[in-house]
Amino acid sequence: MIDRVDLLIEILLDKTAREDERHEAAMDIGKYDDDRALAGLLKTASNPNEDTIILDACGESIGQIVVKRRNEFRKEDIEKLAPLARDIAEEYIYGHRPEWKPT
Repeated sequence: MIDRVDLLIEILLDKTAREDERHEAAMDIGKYDDDRALAGLLKTASNPNEDTIILDACGESIGQIVVKRRNEFRKEDIEKLAPLARDIAEEYIYGHRPEWKPT
């Protein structure tokens, strides 16, 4: 049986889905502390050819999961992201956890 996280990831990864559906899926995934959710976001946000609106949403959701759900920052995950997604994720993370910002 497919659960909500699986459904959201399926929509996010579906290149034939409408952009607004994929964007909403990316935003909703940020509400879950789930390894599958984070993996789906990281996969999508690591593609530099992805639509900017999707990269933006993925970056924000990655930041939400890292700060609000995991309370754990793994720099190696963030470094793999496309530049826009990385910028958005870091802005969210360091905005909420400035002590995590490298000096």
